Amino acid sequence: MEVAMEPAGSRERLLEAVDYGSMILGDMVRQTVYGRIENDHGLRCEEIPDRLEAFKKAPESMVGVGAKTVRRLIAKNLYQRLGLNSAHPNWTAVEHVSHTRATLESNQVRTSS
Repeated sequence: MEVAMEPAGSRERLLEAVDYGSMILGDMVRQTVYGRIENDHGLRCEEIPDRLEAFKKAPESMVGVGAKTVRRLIAKNLYQRLGLNSAHPNWTAVEHVSHTRATLESNQVRTSS
């Protein structure tokens, strides 16, 4: 199941968080990973918010256990960018995005009431 980020600005913040988390690999490795993800998995960087399951699998095949650290950094940075409580260490990327989306939607409902 693919999860799309809908609240305003959340898509861009997720892409920024992915880029930030990937920086742990270094710029050249990060660019190589993005290129391999696109070539091997048909996933362009801007499609990541809509295809989280594919994104989750792609780095694991390239950086192995290091992908877990990258995912944690992405989640932590995403939560910081959105002003939410800290990420949950055992959640998948899809669970993090589902939680942030639900939280943002809930906040939008409260502010528009």
